[in-house]
Amino acid sequence: MKSVNSTVTPVEFDDALSISVTPLWARIAGSLKARILEGEWASGAAIAPERALAQHYCVAIGTVRAAIQVLVDQGMLERAKGRGTYVRGALYGAFMTRFLRWDDDNAELPDSRIISRQVLPASSDVAGKLGLEKGAQVVHLSRQRSWKGMVRLLETIWLPEEKFRKLSALDPDRFPALLYPFYAVRCGVTVCRAIDDLSFTRLGRREAELLRLAEDHPALSVSRVAFDMADQPVEYRQALGNADEFQYRTETR
Repeated sequence: MKSVNSTVTPVEFDDALSISVTPLWARIAGSLKARILEGEWASGAAIAPERALAQHYCVAIGTVRAAIQVLVDQGMLERAKGRGTYVRGALYGAFMTRFLRWDDDNAELPDSRIISRQVLPASSDVAGKLGLEKGAQVVHLSRQRSWKGMVRLLETIWLPEEKFRKLSALDPDRFPALLYPFYAVRCGVTVCRAIDDLSFTRLGRREAELLRLAEDHPALSVSRVAFDMADQPVEYRQALGNADEFQYRTETR
């Protein structure tokens, strides 16, 4: 972590900007975000203490706390009570399997296998999901998730080739079960949030064969777009599973 010099006021808070109508806490939030994206604080690392940041920006500590809260709400930072504030690490708890129940206990991770890896031009739909031009190169992965020896989930994944070039020629056997931490380590891309859309469809012949179900069997379809720390889409994923195994639980108070 770079040291914080409490005697130097950052350029973005010089006299030319002192009359800006943008709230001071918002400008500090923007500055902190830029510093994170530039790599001053790595994924999972603690940022400078609030008091040091207040001295650095020559503001009250409450203003710094308000700025930090903006980035906490955006998912870029997370607070650890009594330990400080950290740059959000790679997303771990967003497993597709949470929508399906295969046994009394789904705590165990399913086996994962990449069955194909290609570099392809993006279709209009894929390009739109990833914010790319149509025809831009994407890394295309087909993955099977198995539970107790039976394929239970089929996933198709698209990644911008520019960001994930290190995966474009990687041996499929070297992909781990948890992809998001792997993206961070291998490609420097930290997935910090994801949006899932659920719907129901019917299985085609090939999909039914892989899942050992009848053609046209009802299927759960999960469409996901995952975002990095800059809130840019970095993964588009579609998953199919047996609709009979669908589960959804929520609590309202």
